Amino acid sequence: MKIFNLILMITVSLIFSTPLMSAAEQVADFPSEKNREIGNVKDRIQILEGRLNCMQKTNDFESLKTCNQAAAQKLDALETKIDAQERKIKQANNKTKQPDNKASDNKQPNNKKPETNNKPN
Repeated sequence: MKIFNLILMITVSLIFSTPLMSAAEQVADFPSEKNREIGNVKDRIQILEGRLNCMQKTNDFESLKTCNQAAAQKLDALETKIDAQERKIKQANNKTKQPDNKASDNKQPNNKKPETNNKPN
């Protein structure tokens, strides 16, 4: 019974410590990720402030429409840039976490018997 309790305690501790180990890996990237996100938010704010200034100076609907279209184009370009950054980060993470291309050591042998075409007499 003591052995069972020991094995149970080890198993439970491993299960609960796994998220902590993965969180430790993420902490190293946190400052750079935080700065990148802050930069993206500042870029969005800058675009929206430009849109606001443009809208405050307008005198008709056409110029208002022009302000909105220009801001939308800038936001689309920013989103494209952010998506490219995220793809680059994911690719870098995938390259560092790729497993070796070795065959698995625990493959099960194929126990299938070859089919024979025995005809009943």
